[in-house]
Amino acid sequence: MSSSRVGLRLAACLLNVSEAGRKYIVENIAKAALLDKNGKKHPQVSVLNIFSDQDYNRSVITIATSVDKLGSSVLAACLEAFQAIDMEVQEGIHPCLGAVDLIPIYPLSGVTVEE
Repeated sequence: MSSSRVGLRLAACLLNVSEAGRKYIVENIAKAALLDKNGKKHPQVSVLNIFSDQDYNRSVITIATSVDKLGSSVLAACLEAFQAIDMEVQEGIHPCLGAVDLIPIYPLSGVTVEE
């Protein structure tokens, strides 16, 4: 994706989920962000990084796309996390609020923090 395109508005979400020990669950959450409602890959959505901390039992999934698509991508990932992570058995040294702890969004190009 070229940042020189007119009107391109990019943002990233560093989705924090309460799972690190079961890699397949974290990967499925990341994959959910990449798919549209019909299960086909969004060509404009990217998972840039997955960082997992075993001690904290927490992973951060970096999702980047246009501002218009970010909400649906993050929501799909959150829904997968809610279905896959059992908070009754979740353990880790980092306190957690739920299957999804934090959903920070950062502007990348053509968008302001206020937006």
